[in-house]
Amino acid sequence: MTYSELPIGLALILCDNIIEDIRTRKKSMIGIFSQIYADSFPYTVPSLNILVSMTGCVSDFPCTLVCEHVEDRKTVFSVNCGIAAKSPQDVVDVVVTMKAVTFPQPGRYSIKVVVDDIPIMMRPLTLFARTARTVPPRHQESEE
Repeated sequence: MTYSELPIGLALILCDNIIEDIRTRKKSMIGIFSQIYADSFPYTVPSLNILVSMTGCVSDFPCTLVCEHVEDRKTVFSVNCGIAAKSPQDVVDVVVTMKAVTFPQPGRYSIKVVVDDIPIMMRPLTLFARTARTVPPRHQESEE
């Protein structure tokens, strides 16, 4: 399906939690990040919340949120999400919540919003292998 106009991406934010006030519809993002440090791989993130914000949406349309490893292009997840638009002037916020997302290896990942096979937004996410730190022994205090 082809659209005469693609939406304009405003924000693509990764965080631990998104809280929406029922009365005002304001969203609070808790724990915004673009890096993850893991003790071992594969590493499973218990909860991953993504806020996608767009404008210029001329009608309702499907979009896909895709995460892939940058170097080998292996897909970690692909989530279809529908955009409900009333007017091109509206700002449409979509919250995607995923549980137990497993990243197979450290490295750079890209999270993209794709509409009609065209990426309209991208956000990098880097996973690092945490290195064990050796803690020097404490000097014993002498009793005087």
